[in-house]
Amino acid sequence: MHKDPSENPLPGSERSCSVRARRAFTVVELLVTISICALLMGLLMPGLRAAREGALRIQCASNMRQIGIAIYAYAFQHDDILPATIFDDDREHYRPGEMMALTTGLMTPTGNEAPTPADWDGLGRLLLFLDTPRALYCPCHHGEHPWDHYADAIYKGSEERLFCNYHFIGDTVVSEVESDNGARRRLFQLEKGDIIVADGMRTPSDLNHNDGANVLRADGSVLYWYDHAFRMRNAFAETAADESPVPARYEEIWKIFNERQN
Repeated sequence: MHKDPSENPLPGSERSCSVRARRAFTVVELLVTISICALLMGLLMPGLRAAREGALRIQCASNMRQIGIAIYAYAFQHDDILPATIFDDDREHYRPGEMMALTTGLMTPTGNEAPTPADWDGLGRLLLFLDTPRALYCPCHHGEHPWDHYADAIYKGSEERLFCNYHFIGDTVVSEVESDNGARRRLFQLEKGDIIVADGMRTPSDLNHNDGANVLRADGSVLYWYDHAFRMRNAFAETAADESPVPARYEEIWKIFNERQN
C-alpha cells in the first residue's frame, strides 16, 4: 500500500518552505524601498537638471561663436561694416526689440504704394555664412520662437517676420545727438569687449536662461553674464508677455553688459 508523500515530508522540507516564504517582501518593506528610491531621485534631479542646463548653455555659446565667425566673414566682404538692420536707422524709428528679427517682414511704405516684399535683416544677413541656420536658435529657448516653428520658412521664404533666439545690438549709432544718428558701426572701430550679440530679450518669454545671458563680444569671444541682481527680469517686470520693453530698457541692459565685460 502506497503512502501519501505529504504524510511523511522529507527531512528539512518544512524549513525550506519557511525560508522561501521569508524571502518575499512585505508590504511595509516594499513601501520603504519605494520611499527611499523616491528620496534619492529627489536629491539627484536638481543636479541632473543643472548639468543638463550647463550642457545646453555651452551649446548656446557655441552657436554664438559661429555667429561671431559669420559676422567677421560678412564684415570682410562689406568694408568692415556690421550687418545692416532697418530697426536702428535713426532715433525716430529705433525699435531695438525687433532686432531679434531675421527679416523685415512685409513692409508697408507710406502713401498708396503696395507693400514691399520681406527682406533679410540683421542677423538674417548671415545665413550665407553659417553652416546651418539652426545656429541662430538657442537649445534652451522655451518661448514662441523655436527652430521648428521657422525651419520651413527660412528655407522657403515667408512674408511674415521671422525671428531667431539671439539679439543683435545693431549696426548704427543711435543717440539723441542728431549728427550721430546713422553712423555705421565697423568692427575695427569697436573695443574688443563691446557687445554685438546677446541672448534674445524681445519679450519675457524670449529670455533663454534663468540666471543670465550669453553675450558675443567684438573680439569674437563669448562670455556668460550672470544676472545676480535679476536686472533682466526686472526690466520685463512691467511688460506684458507679448510686448517688448521700451527702448531705454534695452540700452540700460546693453550698457550693463559692456560695463561688466570691459
